[in-house]
Amino acid sequence: MGGVRRVLIVGGGVGGLTAATSFAQRGVDVVLIERQPSFDIPGVGLGQPANALRVYQSLGFLDEILQTGFSYDRMHIFDASRKLIAEHVFLLGDETLPAFCALSRLDLHRILLRAAEQAGVEVRLGVTAAKIQDEPDKVSVQFSNGESDTFDLLAGFDGIRSTTRPHLVGTAFVPRPSGYGAWRVQAPRPDYVRGMEFLQGIGSKTGGMPLNNDLMYVFHIRPEAPDAWFAEKDLPDLFRERLSQYGGYVAEVSASLDANSDIVYSPMEPLLMPWPWHRGRVVIGGDAAHTFPPHLTQGAAMAAEDGYVLAREVLRNDTPLAEGLMRYSRDRYARCAFVYTFSRQWLDDEQSVRTAEQMEVARAELAMNASARIAASDRILNSPI
Repeated sequence: MGGVRRVLIVGGGVGGLTAATSFAQRGVDVVLIERQPSFDIPGVGLGQPANALRVYQSLGFLDEILQTGFSYDRMHIFDASRKLIAEHVFLLGDETLPAFCALSRLDLHRILLRAAEQAGVEVRLGVTAAKIQDEPDKVSVQFSNGESDTFDLLAGFDGIRSTTRPHLVGTAFVPRPSGYGAWRVQAPRPDYVRGMEFLQGIGSKTGGMPLNNDLMYVFHIRPEAPDAWFAEKDLPDLFRERLSQYGGYVAEVSASLDANSDIVYSPMEPLLMPWPWHRGRVVIGGDAAHTFPPHLTQGAAMAAEDGYVLAREVLRNDTPLAEGLMRYSRDRYARCAFVYTFSRQWLDDEQSVRTAEQMEVARAELAMNASARIAASDRILNSPI
């Protein structure tokens, strides 16, 4: 195993838990630390495309995800009144895998955590890595609780505000505000919402994604001030204002928003770290290395792939650690760079629609080319990792 027998995973999200399970199932002693004192996972829902489902299949818990979530094979693009512009049948998946399975973030996390614990991962909550000392034959870690330990490898999957990333690059690469924000809320699912939907508006985009037979989430993307902060009590009115041009079920969801609605707002802060994603015995993955606009629904999927590929490459045929980490960084950068570029272009295109005249031009272009563009992405992302 290239001398890697003990690994510390920093961060208990999708990427960290997938990495932990991938290492542990291969016989490595794994400790996972998570800064939060409990796994009360914020967020709304996550679409898991076939490339992520293949990772979960390899790790042995795909069936539980498919039984929990909502599988679908297509997406639709509508205008703001939900008049159809384009339909795309995904080229993702195969005879054993649906193109997508979406589920709540909490449900996905519970499945991932259970898999990690069953693989033998030791999970420590409310703990951070206060000090990292990278040495030629080990990495020494002093934890926030005063304890210390040594490992053969430290893998930071600790999110967009990663405290592991500065060990590699200092403050040279950090997430930057894009000038756009994303709003999300769960809502009852109408029977006719059976896949991913985008509703192109003027000055914004909204849409829906089913999470199970009864539930979906509605999302909304639009320009927001980079330093925008909204008081919780104001969220329903602000979200309602932002949805005012949209019809169909979006109008119904908008009308239902009140103080009890669990509305999530977050700024969009893209990041793509240049490779290599490691220094010595410290490596990063997931949102610590890359964050994307959500248009390809690949954020959590790329994190899961990172965790799986990291373990595979580090433990491949007694390869030297530095070689395994370099292969991981090189291969993952290329794939993530595609997702970053494609999704950012999609974001910029949709948000450039600012007038009724531009909407008509966009309608014609989407009707002609949207499915072909998404198909090109499908072919790349459906390829083996």
